[in-house]
Amino acid sequence: MSVTINFDISHLLSNADIATNEAVAFMAEQVLKDSNKFAPQDDNSLINSSINNSDLENGLIVWDTPYARYLYYGVLMVGKNGSPWAKAGERKEVKKPEVQLNFDTSKNPNAGKMWYHRAKDVNFKKWETAFKQTFKKYFK
Repeated sequence: MSVTINFDISHLLSNADIATNEAVAFMAEQVLKDSNKFAPQDDNSLINSSINNSDLENGLIVWDTPYARYLYYGVLMVGKNGSPWAKAGERKEVKKPEVQLNFDTSKNPNAGKMWYHRAKDVNFKKWETAFKQTFKKYFK
């Protein structure tokens, strides 16, 4: 004599999707906040661009200013004509020999290059814990 059980996992999969989406959005928001603590801060345009252009629900963080890439890598970049001012749409290249940028730390003492990577070095375990806790909270 046999016993047959039909198990519908669609509810579990749906809850897992919801929990994952919530955890990604929560963690992305924390990553953005922590990263911006290391970002250069002049008139707040760079930081504001990350708040306005990031898609936290999908885990996408974007700093979108004409100079974001230049500041992120922290080296002098020039256009084809050798000028630090590039034409619209022109992609700058690292000047050879490489020249490191000096960051103003008067408004943000932690300001410097590679702000996401620096935040990750300090906060990764916290981000991982936040993701797990948020997932657990929503996976019911």
